[in-house]
Amino acid sequence: MTTGDGGPPPEDQTEQFSHCYVYLPEEERKMKKTIVVWGLPGPQSTSVCNALLGNPQFHVRGVFGKDIVSIPQFQQKGVETEIMEISDKGPISMVKLKHIFRDAYGAFIISNDADPPLNMRREMETGQKLAEVCQRMSIKHVVYSTVDYVYRITGQRCSKYDGKGEIEYGMKEMQLPLTVLKLPLSLDYLLTTFQPAKHGKDRVFYNTVEPDQDFDVMKYSDIGPIVKQVFERPNVFLGKTIGLTAGRISLNDFVSSYSDKIVDALPDKAEGCYEKVTLREYQKDKRNNRELPAILEFHCCYAPLRDIRTSLALNPNLTSFRDFMQLDSSTQRIRTSMA
Repeated sequence: MTTGDGGPPPEDQTEQFSHCYVYLPEEERKMKKTIVVWGLPGPQSTSVCNALLGNPQFHVRGVFGKDIVSIPQFQQKGVETEIMEISDKGPISMVKLKHIFRDAYGAFIISNDADPPLNMRREMETGQKLAEVCQRMSIKHVVYSTVDYVYRITGQRCSKYDGKGEIEYGMKEMQLPLTVLKLPLSLDYLLTTFQPAKHGKDRVFYNTVEPDQDFDVMKYSDIGPIVKQVFERPNVFLGKTIGLTAGRISLNDFVSSYSDKIVDALPDKAEGCYEKVTLREYQKDKRNNRELPAILEFHCCYAPLRDIRTSLALNPNLTSFRDFMQLDSSTQRIRTSMA
């Protein structure tokens, strides 16, 4: 039994390490660029791991949080695995972080990947620690996947976005060797957020119709090939901020497609399952996501910069909205919500 750095763990820690490491000979590891991938087994980080494994120049060190069930699957692919659980309480160990980031060339970082999500203060603390360890360990290339800082742009508080925005500003102030990937609205997030809700005896689908401008979307698990190219071409992407998108849709586009899916799934309940409300009315309903109106208003009204040409150049196989709604996983999720 050996640890990820080639040495045996202390005898009293054998059980602890047995789930965390895959052995790679030191000489072989030194011939590769080690990339730390934070946030496994989340969809973004999993996609990044799988893409990086396709380049033999990279050695992937994946960092898991609370969910460690899939660790053996990643180890079988050749991923060196570490565990670093971050919760709302307790100190964040810099010693542990330095061990995880040892001898690494690059790092893919995503914040607030915990389940349940961390509060904004804790998310910012974690992001600050990650930025510090990247600086201390002289990481050559940090790729940070994030969203826009809504409060700085609109004046509206949005903790789901603003903590990530603060982390980005902190990384830039520290002058890390950074590439920032700005994501649009997640198609999976829309699908899970706009679920039919019980309203009396009927099934009601809440359609936020104001505003109804187009906005950018993307399936976040498509990010892997993009990150791979960014790490492969640091001379092109270091110091850059890239706005990603797989295309633009409107809420009416989304609702119409979703409603068709509902009708297909449950023809006998097709009637009375569609209701239109404004963002403000949606916000007043305590059953709904309270931050969603601020997020939608930002994406619809402030048109954050996203670059479809660059996005498709980095990943020609980005999932379009139409293709996303045809996926078996999307159909199954809708059927489950209507059960």
